[in-house]
Amino acid sequence: MTSIDRELERHERVSIAVNHWGPRFVAQGVDLSDFNRTVGRVRRWSDWCREWAVTAREHEAAAEAADAAGHRLTAAGEWLRAAMCWHFGKFVFMEDLGQLRAASERTVACYQLGLWALEPPAERVEIPYDGITLPGLLRRPAGTRRPPIVLMIPGLDSVKEELQTTADHFLRRGMATLAVDGPGQGETEFLRDIEPAYERPVAAVVDWLERRSDLDAGRLGVFGVSLGGYYAMRAAAFEPRVSAAIDHAGTFSLAENWPDRSPISRAAFQKRSGASSDAEAQERAKALDLTGVAERVECPLLVVHGKLDPIAPFSDAERVARAAATAKLVVFEDGNHGLTNRVFESRSLMADWMAEQLGVSP
Repeated sequence: MTSIDRELERHERVSIAVNHWGPRFVAQGVDLSDFNRTVGRVRRWSDWCREWAVTAREHEAAAEAADAAGHRLTAAGEWLRAAMCWHFGKFVFMEDLGQLRAASERTVACYQLGLWALEPPAERVEIPYDGITLPGLLRRPAGTRRPPIVLMIPGLDSVKEELQTTADHFLRRGMATLAVDGPGQGETEFLRDIEPAYERPVAAVVDWLERRSDLDAGRLGVFGVSLGGYYAMRAAAFEPRVSAAIDHAGTFSLAENWPDRSPISRAAFQKRSGASSDAEAQERAKALDLTGVAERVECPLLVVHGKLDPIAPFSDAERVARAAATAKLVVFEDGNHGLTNRVFESRSLMADWMAEQLGVSP
């Protein structure tokens, strides 16, 4: 690749960011004005993480000022906003791993300072898995002694903190939520590469849940978005303790879609899979394939997908629905990846469906 080609690719990445990510950022808690003014300062891809850090620090300063004035609730809100800015600064920024790691640490630290103010609040937990611990955010609905639980699985570039706006919909219907950074995700990406056989960390999480007396692990739902949709399918196929599963914007075969993925997405998978090149990453992507897996799903399965998804093609959802005998496919004709342009409709639908499967009274 020539220097001119590299510069064109860097500009392409900025264009992708500006044109495709606004709905996702806003849906996950970033203020639209923050998005607009931050991306307005980005001239080249190398600026991306640095400029989001500027915006994040503005919210950190506001949080510190509010806290000093005794306005704890305002401070908590600012810490949560700062955390999301840090996260989206590094979520697919692979050009400077020092910046990525620093932003990841600030994401966790800032969110920790504000999580008590979520409604209901979140509790940080750590779950033993294969010599490490998987960090998670556990939230329980108020007034319920032993609620059913929804395990929430992030995708390639999302993290447990980003899933909390979706968790709100499950919680309002009486289900507890546990969002976990598995191998290659969030905090854990610095400890382990992506795990194609994601039923392994799921089994460790379910073991941990079964030891808690305040949760009904016998009524366990699994939700996964994007690559997490693939992970949810693995859990539903190989973990018999899963009662119901949601595959939201998931992929059927990552390798088959590789040529159509953006350079940003390919670079993120390369780093988080431990590959040393794009070619090696494509080879490793072959391990993430639902051929012979989707057919094993016996629990109720909801497949939710946007027909205009540019990352995980709608045809992947159709393949899952054909292969899994228990699948119900719901299509949003104008839906983007993750349906962040149809947030209320899609999230309400998924939460209502899961509540029905787990026996939660309306």
